[in-house]
Amino acid sequence: MALFLVGIVATIALLTGRTGATDHYHSIYKNVTGVKFGTIVLYEGYPIGQVEDVIPVAKGGAMKFMVNYTVKKDWKIPDDSKARIGASGLLAAITINIDAGVSPKAYIPGAEIFGKEAADILAVVGEVAGKVSNIAQNDIRPLLATIDKTVEILATTIHTVGTLVDEDGTKMIKTFSLLAQQMNASIPGVLKNLEASTENFAVLSKDLSQTRAKLDSILNKGDGILGDNQNNIRKSIQELRQVTSSLSRHIDSVNQNIEGTARNMYEFSREIRKNPGVLLSGGAPKDKGGK
Repeated sequence: MALFLVGIVATIALLTGRTGATDHYHSIYKNVTGVKFGTIVLYEGYPIGQVEDVIPVAKGGAMKFMVNYTVKKDWKIPDDSKARIGASGLLAAITINIDAGVSPKAYIPGAEIFGKEAADILAVVGEVAGKVSNIAQNDIRPLLATIDKTVEILATTIHTVGTLVDEDGTKMIKTFSLLAQQMNASIPGVLKNLEASTENFAVLSKDLSQTRAKLDSILNKGDGILGDNQNNIRKSIQELRQVTSSLSRHIDSVNQNIEGTARNMYEFSREIRKNPGVLLSGGAPKDKGGK
């Protein structure tokens, strides 16, 4: 019997991770449902200790709960780890599972490990159910109404189109048949005109080739004429330049003579208007000395 009791105690110690010296840690939670003395403490799922006690504490103006637990001696827990309350399944016991961090530094014994509450499954289910109900009420139902209306409009449209086809289908078929006959009758003439156009295009292309050859010949001759008379053309341009220069030098004198002639003609015409008889009895003007 004593051996049986020792075996039970050893089994419990193995399950809780308390097989020797331990270190103490604690975490603060707002909700500790299911957490009590003996609750197993896991490290990434591996049992390393148990909960010793749960103490209510006033913190930040609200009531919270400090959970004290012990783990195996010298067990290294990175100082960015989190102690999460949870269960591995719906029917599994509540545990505190320490999610290992990546920090190279470890918590010192007696330190507070950041606590993370378990998710309330019933609350989550209720929230999801509320969202589903809201979607069904505000999104799916109007969508179904729109689909029903669209289907009704489509059915009416199909019925209308079917009626039109039944009434005008024969007429449309006859029209298409007549059009096909007219096209068949017109195709030979179109092909004939196309052949004639092709022949005319060939002749036009030949004429264009001949015209191009003639233009090339004329251009070549023009190049030859310009080359042969290049000296004469240059000399004519030089003479023209000299004539233009001479005219520009004497243009003022020519303008003065033209102005004098214009004044004389004006005086002559004025005298004629005053005394037309001058043309008949005109003579040499008298000298100022009376000779």
